[in-house]
Amino acid sequence: MNRYRRFFLPLALLLPLVGLGLIWLLAERESDQGTEWDVPIAGYDPRDLLRGHYVQFRYDWPAVQEDEVPAWSVSQTSLCIIGTAPAIESVEVQDLTVPDPSSASVCDATANANPWSEEGDDGLIRDRIYVPQQAAGDYETKLANAKLQGIVRIRINNSGYITPLSLRFQPRPREMADPGEAE
Repeated sequence: MNRYRRFFLPLALLLPLVGLGLIWLLAERESDQGTEWDVPIAGYDPRDLLRGHYVQFRYDWPAVQEDEVPAWSVSQTSLCIIGTAPAIESVEVQDLTVPDPSSASVCDATANANPWSEEGDDGLIRDRIYVPQQAAGDYETKLANAKLQGIVRIRINNSGYITPLSLRFQPRPREMADPGEAE
């Protein structure tokens, strides 16, 4: 028995480390899977653009009115994204309490409510993205500029959860420009 104890004791101590390593590897692998999409953002508060090193924003889903996605939907709502990644053509709000098998075939991606969202919401309406400290001033200037549209690149993983990846800016389309602005 003593002879085997020398062999099994180090193995028993090493087994939890191997298990943690496998869990980390699987989580890392899954975090890189999914489809990336570009989503316009809106709703910055000019008095409070940056909180720490994070930009907080509201998704401006194409073809969806703000009040169509209920706040605090607690996994009762998903978004059916139609388009060719990364360009979104339209988004449809789906009520998960009323299953519609025909809608699943038209969705190119489905974004589900995330119970672990950092914004205390479901992750379908509001989110935040980390910005480097040295770029914070540039982001603040661009966020305040009404002529620029913020676009966040997101990844929707296999579970349907949204992860914001990067933020960029582009000129707003003319139809969205201020109507009082001279051409």
